[in-house]
Amino acid sequence: MVQRLDIAHCVRASPAMRHSLAIAVAMLTLGAVWGLTPAMAKLAMAQGMKPLGVATIAAAISAATLLGIAAWQRETPRWTRPHLIHYGAGGLVGLALANLFAFTGLSRAPAGLFALLVPLSGLLSTVFFAMAGLERATPRIVAGTLLGVCGVALAMAPGAALPDRTMLPWAALMVLTPVCYAASNLLSVKLAVPGSTPLAQAAGTLAGATVSVLLMALALGQLGTPPSLAIWMLLVAQGVLTALAYLIYFRLLVGTGGMVTSQVSYLITLAGLLYGYLLFDEVPGLLTLPAAGLIFAGLALVTLSKRQPA
Repeated sequence: MVQRLDIAHCVRASPAMRHSLAIAVAMLTLGAVWGLTPAMAKLAMAQGMKPLGVATIAAAISAATLLGIAAWQRETPRWTRPHLIHYGAGGLVGLALANLFAFTGLSRAPAGLFALLVPLSGLLSTVFFAMAGLERATPRIVAGTLLGVCGVALAMAPGAALPDRTMLPWAALMVLTPVCYAASNLLSVKLAVPGSTPLAQAAGTLAGATVSVLLMALALGQLGTPPSLAIWMLLVAQGVLTALAYLIYFRLLVGTGGMVTSQVSYLITLAGLLYGYLLFDEVPGLLTLPAAGLIFAGLALVTLSKRQPA
């Protein structure tokens, strides 16, 4: 006897399925975009641009894009003192300083290595939250952090993602980028102002980042114009993609929480390794796989053991 299809049950389940699918698509898009933007910066620097020159133009385009969308949606950021502190701190640490370390290192080191370092931000975020008293430093967190650090050390070893020992100082500089990301995550929580929409938060943060990175570029003499129309178009694309990524990130953070959002680190790493191969002919060494395994295992140990509040 053929069992009748419970149409009512399917109808009830479909909104949840659509929601899960939307989250998956958003995370895949975020991973693909954030895995690509460092490679785009590396292409621009290969044509003679300075790291902070690239970061300034891309940040300005990103901020203008999101501020325009926010104005259209009538969700413009608020500019009170607490909001300005939130935007300024997040923009300075999470984009200006992070991009200074990342892009400077990328000018000499492989893009694939940077992709392997990205998940370290999730591990360090949990450590910083524990140090700030926002989370408890459980044995799982300690063990996961140690695994992640071992994975990063292995990634920098000969036969992994670093082909030449002379690149080690540049690789070490890039390690500061996930430190900045983690510190920015903590600041975003500590300094958050209730009532802001994801779009307003993203636009405000990028506006603060633009001011911060512009001042740093001027101070270090790294501000300059792109040498060709092709590089201009590349930076415009990078800026628009960064705006899209920030908007998706804040929506995921508000809609799904930090634990789910942190899993995008896996996708960024895989996408970054792929872009490194396609754009720069970077072929990871045999030790890349165990290095990535240690980093992923550490991130999983830290994040998957948590429980989201109901």
